[in-house]
Amino acid sequence: MTESAQAGQRSLRVPKENNRFLCIPSASVSQSAIDSNRNVLALDSVPEWLRALRAKAREQAIEESLAYLSTYVTPHELESFRDQQAPSQIVVGGHQPELFHPGVWFKNFLLYEIGLRTNSTSLHVIVDHDIARSDALRVPSLVDGEYFQRSVPLPMRSDFGTRQPWHTTLTTEALNDKWPPVIQDISRSIEQCGLETPVIAQRQDMLIRLLETAPNVGLAFSQWRHRIEIENGVCNLEVPLSKLCERSAFGLFFLHCVQNAESLWQSYNRCRSDYRSRHQIRNQVQPVLELQRLGSCVELPFWIYRVGQGIHADRKRLWVVREGDELQLCDDPDASARTIRVSLNEDENQLDSQWQRIASEGICIRPRALMTTMFLRCLVADLFVHGIGGGTYDELTDDIIRDWLGIDAPMYLTSSASVHLPFENRSTVTDTQLDWRWHHRQSQLIRSAPERFLEPTRPTDRQLGDRFAELLKSIPPRGEKRDWHREITQVKQQIEFAIKEQKQAWLISQNALVRRDQQDQIRKSREYSFVLFPEQDIVPRLRQLAQQAISE
Repeated sequence: MTESAQAGQRSLRVPKENNRFLCIPSASVSQSAIDSNRNVLALDSVPEWLRALRAKAREQAIEESLAYLSTYVTPHELESFRDQQAPSQIVVGGHQPELFHPGVWFKNFLLYEIGLRTNSTSLHVIVDHDIARSDALRVPSLVDGEYFQRSVPLPMRSDFGTRQPWHTTLTTEALNDKWPPVIQDISRSIEQCGLETPVIAQRQDMLIRLLETAPNVGLAFSQWRHRIEIENGVCNLEVPLSKLCERSAFGLFFLHCVQNAESLWQSYNRCRSDYRSRHQIRNQVQPVLELQRLGSCVELPFWIYRVGQGIHADRKRLWVVREGDELQLCDDPDASARTIRVSLNEDENQLDSQWQRIASEGICIRPRALMTTMFLRCLVADLFVHGIGGGTYDELTDDIIRDWLGIDAPMYLTSSASVHLPFENRSTVTDTQLDWRWHHRQSQLIRSAPERFLEPTRPTDRQLGDRFAELLKSIPPRGEKRDWHREITQVKQQIEFAIKEQKQAWLISQNALVRRDQQDQIRKSREYSFVLFPEQDIVPRLRQLAQQAISE
């Protein structure tokens, strides 16, 4: 992936056609990728602290996953998960707990297939500290024979509530009462489009029950989606990242980052600068913001915020400052503006107890994007499966791993898929593209060479065409063009008048093509949530694509 990106391939594109996938490198090489990564991370050149911490992180990831699963799967299912686990090899993927499109869900099916083929534990990590921005669904609608898209708000928060991290987005009885009519509205819109009942309506009772019992909206969505997977034979382990972040392995990783704050700060910004230069990026927020420093305060790529009863979880950038022999963690470089201030003892033997104390006080320390994948790829996974976005920006993570940790970056796999809603009688993308190319060329000609559209069987049109051709053949020299220019302008005006009806018909045809293309785009969008598909349609398709991906 990194080699491809450095060679100039900045973005990855999933095929637009229905039931197509992207997988780079091929999932069929998963075992060799696992072997390569295990060899890289076992080299003597890998720091001893990293190798020891990797063993702890992997053990804790499995422990936390089984503990989390016990809160919503049956005892029989839990025993089945325990029996299946062989943590000598772990394949990991992850995503925010949103109701994502099938291209993202495809990763979970692929994870499971890779786990089966390589005798590995497959683990999906729920990134539940990201802000819950996905609070609406884009739904197709059919009105007077034409398709439209509309946005249906989801009752995830009160009308005036601000967006918070997924794990602090809590539901209420009043919000839960709003779900049935919203689901009914979505289902009615889908069925009016000629599609079967969507999974959100098929599995409505289970979703409502989980919204009432799960700790937060994010885990309700995730447990609902995971139960559908389990009942269809796709049995990955799952764990919220917040649970891993509260364990000592992540605490020790964070402590290492803090103890080496200066070198991490320098490496992060240097690699970011090189990446931006390599890809000629000017936007200051891409691919990530530069880490700042103010006096003795150094910003690190982590979030810090406090949660608790009635507290709004306002995520802020984490800053580190050394005051005497103590390390201080805070949410603002300005001492007068700080709302969180934590003393961190550098003694690793005391880390476990002080990490528990920090969590008990409601203080959350969470990794930002690059540090999330660095932690999972280097300390938990033998192979990490990315989506398109992560697979693109982790070129930068690779650079930081090599520059700051001083080791070869483990290989990862990038995958996604295009799966369309099962509309009937759709023209192909290729046909539409050919039509557009032809129409675009004709539009250019009717503006630049209208004489080509004269009808030669009509005498007046033939005379206009002949006279126009004669004038073009007898262009007078400079300074003698006045009369010639006047005549050819008159002829052009007469040609325009002569083809007026053709231009009008052409405009009608072009507008019809635009409408047809718009209808095609609405029906062929790959961005619709998986919850809009009938379960009996979407699950078999994704399983088949995952099996195809690992076989090719």
